[in-house]
Amino acid sequence: MQHTRSKRIRLGAKLGALSLSALLLSGAAAQITHAQDSNTMSKEASSSVQHIHVNGQQQYQTMDGFGASGAWSIDHIGSEWSEKNKKKIADLLFSQDKGIGLSIWRFNIGAGSTETDQDIISDPWRRAESFKSSATAPYDWSKQAGQQWFLKAAKQRGVSKTVAFVNSPPVWMTKNGHGQPDDSVGSTNLKADQIDNYAVFLADVLEHFDKQKLGFDYISPINEPTWDWNKSGQEGNRYNMQDIKQVLSALHKELERRGLHTEVDAIEAVEYLSLLDNDLYAEFTGKPGSQYTSGNAGGKYEGKYSEYIRELLGDPATAAMIGNKISAHAYWSDQPNAGDDRLVQLRKLVHENLERYTPSAAFWMSEYCILGDRGPGRDLSMNTALDVARVIHFDMVETQASAWQWWLAVSKEDYKDGLIYTDYKNPGDPESIIESKLLWTMGNYSRFVRPGAERIELDGANDPNGLMGSAYYHNKDRQLSMVFVNYGNEARTIQLDIDQLPGGKDVKQLKPYLTSDTSDLKAMPSIPVKKTVTIPARSVMTLVGHN
Repeated sequence: MQHTRSKRIRLGAKLGALSLSALLLSGAAAQITHAQDSNTMSKEASSSVQHIHVNGQQQYQTMDGFGASGAWSIDHIGSEWSEKNKKKIADLLFSQDKGIGLSIWRFNIGAGSTETDQDIISDPWRRAESFKSSATAPYDWSKQAGQQWFLKAAKQRGVSKTVAFVNSPPVWMTKNGHGQPDDSVGSTNLKADQIDNYAVFLADVLEHFDKQKLGFDYISPINEPTWDWNKSGQEGNRYNMQDIKQVLSALHKELERRGLHTEVDAIEAVEYLSLLDNDLYAEFTGKPGSQYTSGNAGGKYEGKYSEYIRELLGDPATAAMIGNKISAHAYWSDQPNAGDDRLVQLRKLVHENLERYTPSAAFWMSEYCILGDRGPGRDLSMNTALDVARVIHFDMVETQASAWQWWLAVSKEDYKDGLIYTDYKNPGDPESIIESKLLWTMGNYSRFVRPGAERIELDGANDPNGLMGSAYYHNKDRQLSMVFVNYGNEARTIQLDIDQLPGGKDVKQLKPYLTSDTSDLKAMPSIPVKKTVTIPARSVMTLVGHN
């Protein structure tokens, strides 16, 4: 989780989008726009045609879906806004007809900083309520009402996977009584005698939502354990490796004791570098013998804060507790820098590291927005949308992530951290809904690459500064989806060669969906698969066909 802190600002989303009214163009204006887009698609981009080969027999990861987080802002929106505008946001996020069809939704279980941390977390939109205010207090299930409204809305609109995630244990379980640590608490703010009670608290929350038919598929008890989080402007907590394994063991035992089938999602590592074995980290940095300490807690507090793949998946007992899956955040991994290629080389090393221990392990990219010098300032344009689309592409084809999840679904900040923005801050303010191009660009993946689809081989488009492409086949729906990201300033014309799809039948027609400066996931006329297709400059296009 992230956000504005002195050292690490975490709010990002390259957004650019038109309002809902832009989707409802009618009459002559709509016909003109449609004709312009069609002409752009059919126009030859250059003298050369880029040949793309799709092989359905070469299969990679099975997709779990695409998602976003309902942390913080969603509690205010869900509690304070009109039903009309809440439904509009829910449709934009979850509907496969009116929006981008997210298939994963993240629910933040708060620590109670709303009551205890006003002096530390100055922004009330960054605090969180807790379902239980003290060790002896009864549960109050009316808390976090806004998030609960959107959890129901997500389920109603077909979201297939939900994740409950925690930034800090409840404040009454922490050493300093706050939702974030300080230097005095050592390796973690969670009291040693509260580890079992923390597991009980989480299991109680899961059981309650199960009874409401709003059960969670995954529980993530730890977030970014490598960050020190000292007096940060949000809830957070650090954990060394021993702390982590104690929490995971206690939670696993409690879930088994109750017969709860919610899977544990871990470890929500702060960045990819923290995952790597020391030798692979040294290979990436070019510094023999170097070890990861960049997360701010490693080397400062006792214990280990690195090598998460080795420690979690390389330990059979721990790997079994977390379903042979590891999750991490992709922060600071979005730049194809010479000599520090985080965009491609780092992702290759992460995948190599996973294969070192268990080729069958799944990897989730569970949180990302744009940080650092490029983070400040909303950008609703294709510039940020394409930067993020490039990250998604390489997480699909190099890291081989089976899930990809954005940070804030809705943001009020002047930062690149939201899919949707609002200028609403207090009751009585206009309930503004500001779409971004990033929202619709993510929809090029989330609406058409559905859970259960398998990524299949696509050769001929993997240029981080030009055309990138990936392909997915959903056996149940007999649907082929190919997502092309044209990062370049010139249109690219492609010729597709598709063979060996399951079922033994060929795709005859493809339906394009375009996101560009002038289009928001716009359905275009179907085209024969044998014809060339032109991907406009600075755009994202999904081609969908059935066999």
